Amino acid sequence: MSIDRKSRLLTICFVLQIFISTVNSKAEVWLSTGDSRIKLARQGDIGGSGPIGGKTIDVDRNQKFQDIKGFGAALSNSAAYLLYNSRDREAILNDLFNTKTGIGLSYVRLVMGGSDFNAVSPYTYDDTKYENFNMDKFSIAKDRDFVIPVLRDIIRINPEVRIMASPWSAPAWMKDSWTLYGGTIRSESQYLASYAEYFVRFIRDYQTEGIQIDTLTLQNEPEHSTGGYPTMLMPWDVQRDFIRYHVGPRFRQEGFSTQIIIWDHNWDASWYPMNVLGDPEANQYIAGTAWHCYGGNRYDPLTVNNAYPNKDMYFTECSGGEWDTHFGSVLGWNTQNLFIGQTRIGSRTVLLWNLALDENHGPIVDVSGCTNCRGVVTIPSWGGHEKNVEYYSLGHFAKFVRPGARRIWSATYEAEELESVAYQNPDNSVVVVVANVAWGETTKTFQVLIDGVYYYYQNLPSRSVITLIKR
Repeated sequence: MSIDRKSRLLTICFVLQIFISTVNSKAEVWLSTGDSRIKLARQGDIGGSGPIGGKTIDVDRNQKFQDIKGFGAALSNSAAYLLYNSRDREAILNDLFNTKTGIGLSYVRLVMGGSDFNAVSPYTYDDTKYENFNMDKFSIAKDRDFVIPVLRDIIRINPEVRIMASPWSAPAWMKDSWTLYGGTIRSESQYLASYAEYFVRFIRDYQTEGIQIDTLTLQNEPEHSTGGYPTMLMPWDVQRDFIRYHVGPRFRQEGFSTQIIIWDHNWDASWYPMNVLGDPEANQYIAGTAWHCYGGNRYDPLTVNNAYPNKDMYFTECSGGEWDTHFGSVLGWNTQNLFIGQTRIGSRTVLLWNLALDENHGPIVDVSGCTNCRGVVTIPSWGGHEKNVEYYSLGHFAKFVRPGARRIWSATYEAEELESVAYQNPDNSVVVVVANVAWGETTKTFQVLIDGVYYYYQNLPSRSVITLIKR
């Protein structure tokens, strides 16, 4: 056989191999449309092809970024109460946490005691009327009423779930106000030492209950104080000293794997975590910074991320509510700014606020905070549950991006209002989420390029989202 003929045959075989692999390659597609007619529903698989047209969302497995811990929401006292007392408890928890029949939420933010959503009167774990420095009255007994049972059910349904704990207030006797409702943490050493012991006992007691605390934020919204519900100011220099001299050394002494996370407040105040991280002695104990959505914009955390690239980023709170009830508006905003926006700049989690609330945006007892917030699900007093838009926006990520996944590079077209993010799961499957965040009648046609194969999608409606999975 001549060299030219052999070369032509090898070329033909190579082309045939590419053609066969392309024809045999399919990707799952799950869709939610901005008009709410389709909600996280599987569509027909897309067959692989050569290039066809539209914007190309190129995905590169070789460019890897942060690993993902999970997606989820907060177990407030109100949410735990509703879930525990619902006769549909098992069905609701499976819808939320089951990886096969539900959306497989994998990260839960546990409210430590009281907040603005309490079904019982707000509490901490050491509510004495005197300065109890030896912590001999410390107890998580109230959590055993319904919070811990719900957590155990969650972990039974999805053993991959990890937990972040966050306090809204220290015990009243540790504050200058002597009340849970507002005020500032006392900065004297004996108070901070006792507060460090408070966290140590909390983690130990939860371990005794069979529940591991993965991360701990030292104070929810440390720049916010109100008389309406449990809150506490913790100035940055006090948080720095608390970590440097007290809670950091105590956690190391105990050998805890629980990681210390700072800030846990809005995007627009990067000066706070920058100041805390700027202290080398405190810095050694800090794993990362947590952010909320209520001020600033989605790119603000880059100030901290770029200055301290060895520290993790967590996105930990954003609530939906009656101020925006348009399905496509919320779906598009959450996907663009939180789920795509935060993981594209390095976040290991994206967490929403309440897992569940009732039809009256509660229950709330002895607090006055948000009166029109919306949970991921609504559990009405007459039974059953309603999946809100937050459920579906979470589902496009949590159901398919598993803990341990790595974010990988993908092309995105912010100026053209076509945004994407991509991940590679531990089983090597690739998940690509694409959002058309345009308004009006603007549809988007594009092709996703994975491993040399194109997956063509035509006319994604405005304010709509697809998740594409290549296994």
